[in-house]
Amino acid sequence: MKKQSIRENRIAHIALALALLIGSFSLFSITFGLQLNNRLFYTTNQDKLVYNDAKQSESGTLSSLGELFSFNAEPENTVPARYILQKLEKLGNIRADSFLVGDLDTGEVIFERKPYTEYPIASVTKYMTAYTAAESFDPNEVAEITTSKLAVEGNRAGFKVGDSFTIRELLYPLLLVSSNDAAEIIAQQRDRDSFIRSMKIEVERIGMHDTHFEDPTGLSKGNTSTARDLFTMMRAVRDDYPQIIDISRLSFKENGNYVWTNINKASSFEEFRGGKTGYTNAARQTSIGYYQIKLANDQIKNIAVVILQSDTREQDTRNILEYLKRYVAYL
Repeated sequence: MKKQSIRENRIAHIALALALLIGSFSLFSITFGLQLNNRLFYTTNQDKLVYNDAKQSESGTLSSLGELFSFNAEPENTVPARYILQKLEKLGNIRADSFLVGDLDTGEVIFERKPYTEYPIASVTKYMTAYTAAESFDPNEVAEITTSKLAVEGNRAGFKVGDSFTIRELLYPLLLVSSNDAAEIIAQQRDRDSFIRSMKIEVERIGMHDTHFEDPTGLSKGNTSTARDLFTMMRAVRDDYPQIIDISRLSFKENGNYVWTNINKASSFEEFRGGKTGYTNAARQTSIGYYQIKLANDQIKNIAVVILQSDTREQDTRNILEYLKRYVAYL
C-alpha cells in the first residue's frame, strides 16, 4: 500500500507539472503570439508573423493578422519544441530576406524566415569545399602552386607560384581570408569536375537536398542553397570535422612568410565559435555562424545563425544574438 501511495503521488506530481507547463505555453501563446509545438516563420514584413499550421486559402496562400503571404507547405519538423520566445518586438529589424536560428545540438529551429527558398550563397560555399576536401584527401597531401591554379579572381592568400602547401594548410586561407585561389587549388588537386561532383554527392548524403554547386569558390550565382540546408551543413561540419569550425574561429594564422587574417567580422563577437561569410552581387551578404549563447534563463546553448540576401549582415546577426540572450529561454 505504501509503494502504491508513493507511485500515485509521483503520478499526481507529474500530471501537475505537465499542467503547469501547458499553462505556461498557453500564456506565452496569448501574450507573444506563439503556439505550442509550432515553428515560427517571419514574413518579409518584420511586424507580421506566420505559423506553419495556419489555414491555407484555396489559392494556396495563408492568412495571418489579416494579410496574405505566399507559403509552401513542408513536412512537419519532429524535433520537440523547447525554446520560449518572449517580446518579439524586441528582436529588432532583421533585413535579411531569409534567415534561420537553430540549436546545433538538438536540431530544433528556434525561428526563421523563408527557410526553404533557394538563394545564391557566395563564399559560404567554401565550408562545403573544406568538408569535401576532408572527405576526399589526406590532410598531409601536398599541393603545388601553379600559374593556372592562380587564374581565378581573388588571390587574397597571396600565393606565389612554386610554393607548396598541404591540404590542411590550404584550409586556413580558404576559411579565414576566403581565398578563391585556395578553393581552386584544392579542387584541382585531382580533377576539378570530379571534385565538384563530390561536393554535390556530399550535400545529398548529409541531407541538403535543395543545394547546388557549380564551382568550389561561390563566385557562381549557380551555387545556391536554403537556410534549412545550410543549418544542416553547419551541424554536419561541426559533428564530422570540428577542425573546420576551429580554423574558421581563428583571428589569424601564420605559415612561414604568409599571414592570413580572419575577414569575418563576427569573429570579434564574444559568442563566436566559427563560421563563414560571403558576398557577391547576386547573393548580397551571406553568412553561417556557430555561437555559444547564454540564454535569458541562464542555459548555455550552441546556436547556428544563417543569414541570406542581406545588406546589413553584421547588424542582423547582432540583433539576433542580443534577442537570444535577453528574451529567449530553453525549457
